[in-house]
Amino acid sequence: MTKDLVLLNLNEKWNCNLPFGWIPITGEKGIPNTEIYQSNHFTEHITNLPDILKDIYDIIEVFEIQESGNMTFKKATECDFVYDGLEYIYTDKKFQFVIYCSHESSITVGGKELLEKIHEVWPDYVNRIWTFPFYT
Repeated sequence: MTKDLVLLNLNEKWNCNLPFGWIPITGEKGIPNTEIYQSNHFTEHITNLPDILKDIYDIIEVFEIQESGNMTFKKATECDFVYDGLEYIYTDKKFQFVIYCSHESSITVGGKELLEKIHEVWPDYVNRIWTFPFYT
């Protein structure tokens, strides 16, 4: 699948404003089946994201789209799922979920089944929803 087609599908399915950027934090309308977490707590509690994606969606590879414009299709186990100076968006070939690692110290997750699993394995998630301007 070409990069343009991936971006087009992400824009259509998840209201992303790509070629890069997804602003569910400041958008006027909420995006159904998305939640924004404090990234440090998310990565502390959700340590097996590739396994979760495999269990829910039966996938082992994801599209990784970097803020720099690079896009690769790679094994989920090779992805860090964190902000490292570049923002990242992850999704699968069917765009069933989206994961956005942002410079705002946030990780946005979209996808009903993925959110349900996160709630199951991390019951305290509700206390770690990203808020602006500060959180603890």
